[in-house]
Amino acid sequence: MSKVTNDQNIKEWTEKSAYVIEKFTEKGDFYRQHVLNPALLSLLGTVKGKTILDAGSGEGYLARMLSKQGAKVTAIEPAEGLINHAIEREKKENLGITYVKADLSKWEAVPNDFDIVVSNMVFMDIPDYQSAMRNCITALKSKGLFIFSISHPCFDIKGRWEEEKPYVQVTDYFSEYNIQNYIGYSFHHMLSTYVNFLIEQGCSVAKMLEPQLPLEIAKNNKRFERDKNIPNFLLIKAIKE
Repeated sequence: MSKVTNDQNIKEWTEKSAYVIEKFTEKGDFYRQHVLNPALLSLLGTVKGKTILDAGSGEGYLARMLSKQGAKVTAIEPAEGLINHAIEREKKENLGITYVKADLSKWEAVPNDFDIVVSNMVFMDIPDYQSAMRNCITALKSKGLFIFSISHPCFDIKGRWEEEKPYVQVTDYFSEYNIQNYIGYSFHHMLSTYVNFLIEQGCSVAKMLEPQLPLEIAKNNKRFERDKNIPNFLLIKAIKE
């Protein structure tokens, strides 16, 4: 596996920030709107009055959603174009969101600062994902919730998002490898690698979700045929013990 640094990936996301912003609505992109958001919100429950860290907030859609539900949100994002867009939105909308430009893997977390840390499709794109996850856990209060989504590790293959096949062919699950995307790289790790790391860091796994694209949406578009049969995403809800 060739070495890709955090800075390299952040640079790619910065350079393609305009593309990301264009693809996002108030509810995110297609998969966030129809698959990820319902699953995330079901794991979060009521957030009114909670302090929440949006770890890897992108252009800020999730931070804004949670703030509008009554949460006190801090959002961290390293890609300059994305966080600048979010900051400009905050100046206009005044939702009370605090934005921090930082690399999660290098961010100096204040211990016991948040009720909830949520990270939506981030850790599989960070080369030093363990440092990023460790910092998120540090920032949590005791019994705080750590909720994150990633590409499903059991079906991580190059071209997975572009190919219109009704199946995924997995050939090298046990190895760690890079997956080149339109923006930067993702990094394959086994499912057990993520779960065991959480346990090693003093967390217990409370729930896991593998959400399915609603059938009524999938049936009308061949491109999404696979999504009714194979989960693209994995969500984990952990508790800091």
